[in-house]
Amino acid sequence: MKKNERLNLIKKIVLSHDIETQHELLALLREHGLELTQATISRDMNEIGIVKIPSGSGPYIYGLSQDSGKKISQRPLSIRSTILSISEKNPGLKQHLYLKVVPGNAMVIKRYLCQDFADRLFGVIADDDSILILTKSEADEDIIRDEVSEWMNQKS
Repeated sequence: MKKNERLNLIKKIVLSHDIETQHELLALLREHGLELTQATISRDMNEIGIVKIPSGSGPYIYGLSQDSGKKISQRPLSIRSTILSISEKNPGLKQHLYLKVVPGNAMVIKRYLCQDFADRLFGVIADDDSILILTKSEADEDIIRDEVSEWMNQKS
């Protein structure tokens, strides 16, 4: 199966099932004859823009982002709601921000941050549920903090 066919199959499965873990997704892909590693599925999910979103029944499930290339404040609620908290300004630690995100979403949010704030970033480090943002200046730190805070507070 070609990569684009695999990515389309992953999208189809995510849209038609309530999937909470990558292992569940891997099991469903095995049913379609695909044997993938967790690393491969993780890369594919990041490329597609799959994020964790609240389900109607309580737990977070995988869903597709609706990335339209817009700035961060215009991103859809399913993406905006993945940021749980942002660090307060700390005079002792300048030019940095720390975000807590819904587990499994840090890489997608990192991609958006790098896209939207490329000229203001020194670096971004992300793991499964957190992101450390290093900015080029204190002014850049303030701008990113304000915009991400605004993004988190939007209701629709």
